[in-house]
Amino acid sequence: MAHKNLLPPLTLYRQILRVHRELPPSLRSLGDDYVKSEFKRHKDITNPIHIVGFLSEWQSYLEEIKKQTSILASNEEIKFGKKIELGNLEKFSDQQLGQLYELRNETKTAVVRLKKSE
Repeated sequence: MAHKNLLPPLTLYRQILRVHRELPPSLRSLGDDYVKSEFKRHKDITNPIHIVGFLSEWQSYLEEIKKQTSILASNEEIKFGKKIELGNLEKFSDQQLGQLYELRNETKTAVVRLKKSE
């Protein structure tokens, strides 16, 4: 999904970290660490297509997490995250799939810790 008005990278990065403040602590920590590592990993990308794709996906994430945290603020039960469409998943490299698998496992661990603390 291409966005007409992409936020500048630093603005997007800051807004994501800001909205993460609304997450439960274990999910915030996991999210912050992941966002920081991804933006750091991609800071030297020069291919305009990759830059637009990267920023577009993170902007979609920002919009989704804003919706989810607003539901959280209303004390309704919330399920964080969103399923990845099969068509998009098939485009991932082996490295990206491995990274996604690790993220999935870390997220499950964070959710278990969250449930134990409730």
